[in-house]
Amino acid sequence: MCPHTPPCPDASAPDREAARTVASHPEQGWSLLCNGIVVFEDTGELLPGGGTIAPHRPTDLRDRPATPPSGSPAAPAA
Repeated sequence: MCPHTPPCPDASAPDREAARTVASHPEQGWSLLCNGIVVFEDTGELLPGGGTIAPHRPTDLRDRPATPPSGSPAAPAA
């Protein structure tokens, strides 16, 4: 149970990374959040049940190709 007010988001919530840090080990590159998630400095996550979330930096989005607006023809495949 989370002792914080307001309570930290659950590990399955979309805003799970907003939980408070309860242990930090920057020399090892990880932090433990109140909801049981281990967050790594590369933005990857280890969930309480053993699941993982791949690193997801905001800069990754700029390297993705833009999606054509709806109604526009898609670009031909190379």
